[in-house]
Amino acid sequence: MNFSKTLICMVCLFLNFKNIYAQTTNSLNTNRRYNEISWLINHNAYQNPEINASDNGLSGGINQAHSVNTQLNNGIRSFMIDLQYGRTSNFFKGNFLRLGHGPAGFLNWMEMCDFLSKIKTFLENNRNEIITLHMQIDNGVTVNHIKEAFAGKGNRCSSRANVMKYLYSHTNPLHLWPTIKQLINSNKRLIILSEKDFGGSAPSWLHYEFLFTRQNDYAANQVSELTEAHRYDIAGNPGRGNNKTSLLTINNFAVDSPLGTGDKSKAKNANEYTRMYNKLIRSWFSFGKRPSMAVDFYEQGNYSARKVITTANTLNEVSGRFKLPNGSNFEDYVTVNSNLESNWYIHGAKARARLHYSLPARPNESRRIKFTHSNYNFSPKEIDLTKYKGTNKKTYVIDVTVTPKNNRRSSNIVGKLNFKDSDFYAEEVFLYVYDVNSRLIMSLQNRKSIEENLKEINTLESGFYIIKGIVNGNNYRKKIAVK
Repeated sequence: MNFSKTLICMVCLFLNFKNIYAQTTNSLNTNRRYNEISWLINHNAYQNPEINASDNGLSGGINQAHSVNTQLNNGIRSFMIDLQYGRTSNFFKGNFLRLGHGPAGFLNWMEMCDFLSKIKTFLENNRNEIITLHMQIDNGVTVNHIKEAFAGKGNRCSSRANVMKYLYSHTNPLHLWPTIKQLINSNKRLIILSEKDFGGSAPSWLHYEFLFTRQNDYAANQVSELTEAHRYDIAGNPGRGNNKTSLLTINNFAVDSPLGTGDKSKAKNANEYTRMYNKLIRSWFSFGKRPSMAVDFYEQGNYSARKVITTANTLNEVSGRFKLPNGSNFEDYVTVNSNLESNWYIHGAKARARLHYSLPARPNESRRIKFTHSNYNFSPKEIDLTKYKGTNKKTYVIDVTVTPKNNRRSSNIVGKLNFKDSDFYAEEVFLYVYDVNSRLIMSLQNRKSIEENLKEINTLESGFYIIKGIVNGNNYRKKIAVK
């Protein structure tokens, strides 16, 4: 009897040890919001040996070694998938949806409904778990076929894939996300992000990824490229997201060209604990947002990638939003600088945050963070992270009030021009400033980065002005009043 009890205890300890790094809900602080959790994202999660169950295709070209079910059972809760149209033969497309990655997708693919059925079964059997899908979508795929697939309808699909009741809708990308507990209680535990913008034809649950997230550059063929300076720079790829929002995805995989297939050796190197953890922290400070991280072959290095994300979710966090005295959002860029580093790229100092900010308060943290802007004051003007440091899974919310400085300009003039995010890194900028008598008083030509180089506009005296020109090839005209 004693031997049996001992054996049972040993088995329990083994199971607990095996899952100690799994990203299950019981390992999280469920009072944290969705954006206050770092998620491990499996890149091309469907590209695994299981895909042969769908198409009897050739082996190879995989990014993950485990089936979707095994990934789920091992604690993976966020998946990058590529949505295409399937084929009725090796040469002709049908109108059913499949998961396949570029040219390699013609060798290995999985039916979307097969994938969704696995997600549905898992959600049914694990009522406290939350899943996120990041979907890259081929240009030809229609929103109607996507809606059919998620409803378990359409060609080669059935009710086994109907996940509609689990789909969460976040109606405004600038609003706060719900807590993990709220998502569980509402049973809205499936979050969908699409890299293709379907505009007004998209259902509320089909979120356009780059309105809701920020994502760094992803194209890397060598592990050494993953720590290049532009991987930590919002200017590196301005088309991949909106820095006003609170979600950040950091790509941490190096693939083999030209097919973009995974490499286990590269993944083991990229996912090595210290390397990946340092990248997570550096990214957190560089972007001023809590990162989730996308990887290939998450099991490499004794599941080191999973351990990194588990550690990240134990860290205390200081976060909040920038707001004006009347409570409305302040949406201009704010420099977030540390007392320790002067070089942006060394340890992630000098982030350029908008609206929402987040900073890690690790046990060994010694940073004090200052907020700066040429035309505004901040309250508090500094956050001492050493007051909040720890591994208690706590989030400390500190909203920052922004007020104009007492100078002859009561507000940031460039901020009044309503440039798009992509315009701030325009390859072509020609702007001309006229007074009310149509006299040209300022000419700004061939300037890149509106925010950095159009400082002369902010020197305008009080009065009315008309600003005309070309930004990113588009004609621009704006009338402004300077007080």
